[in-house]
Amino acid sequence: MNRNLLRAAFCALSFAAACAASAADTPAATMPLALARAVTTQAIGLVESKGMYPLRQEDYAQAKQRLLAIVDGKAQDVDRLDLYARLNGLLATLDTDKHSFVMPPVAPGQSGGAAPAGPHVPMFQLVATTRGTVLRFVPPPITTSAPEAMSAYVQGVYDEAVAFSGIRAACALVVDLSEQTGGNGWPPLIAMYPLFGDANKARWVERDGNAIAVVHRGYLESKAGHDAPGHVNPFVPFATGPLAVLVGASTASAGEMLLVALMGEARVRTFGQTSAGMSTANMTYTLPDGALFVLTQARSALVDGPVFRGGIAPMQPAPKGEPVEASLRTAAEWAAASSPRCTSR
Repeated sequence: MNRNLLRAAFCALSFAAACAASAADTPAATMPLALARAVTTQAIGLVESKGMYPLRQEDYAQAKQRLLAIVDGKAQDVDRLDLYARLNGLLATLDTDKHSFVMPPVAPGQSGGAAPAGPHVPMFQLVATTRGTVLRFVPPPITTSAPEAMSAYVQGVYDEAVAFSGIRAACALVVDLSEQTGGNGWPPLIAMYPLFGDANKARWVERDGNAIAVVHRGYLESKAGHDAPGHVNPFVPFATGPLAVLVGASTASAGEMLLVALMGEARVRTFGQTSAGMSTANMTYTLPDGALFVLTQARSALVDGPVFRGGIAPMQPAPKGEPVEASLRTAAEWAAASSPRCTSR
């Protein structure tokens, strides 16, 4: 993995997206033995050259032996779902928080899963606090890496901001990640580029310890200019000062990528629930039969800190089960009380 990862679509798909491809979507119940061998060989090669290391080497060796047994010394076609199950069994032994998986190929005429439902709340809202008015931004999920869709996402954020008349009244900002349940983290990161600085501490850590910066401010800014030329970025007024981030129990995958990137800014305080626990960097490969092989290649961390494992606890946790709106009030009150722009009004 190298800086090309920053230019590629970050394919950190949620389990919900993976489960959308069912047995009914596969083009055939079996595949030719030669094809199954090619799938197996490529998958093992990717795991051993790029994937995270196994949690226990003996478990990996057993899963690999079980996978190879389906294609070695056989003369008949291979059951497709059995092969995928064994591939997933191999991936389950890796240090990935079970965030690596196989997605079956989609049959002609079928969609690759239901379209995302979108946010349950508008992207922009105003929240009244005892110290002033706070802007709430809820970046919706996006589950595609198509360039035109990514550009449309960034444009959509800016267009909705223009249509929302209250942004100038806000003296502080809460970024609400409760709707970020997985998908592609890059479009919201690009849209929010003014919130990030060159000293950002977020890192991806590869299996051998090599650390890669998540945030490159110049790259994000140039991408925003390319994706939404001539648009005014609504986050410029909040480029300095305290920044609140709201986390939900379903904040996962790409949502946790955004969470760690925001935590890389020293001015951020996080609120809400512990995140879902899939804070890894994934890349997606197409196997010879058309299946998608989603492989974890790095874990998230902050500079000089350990890699994140499992859910990421907020700095100011809410009571378990507290509704998002209640946690939002706490986050907004902190943002307003901490912001010089609010206290000076």
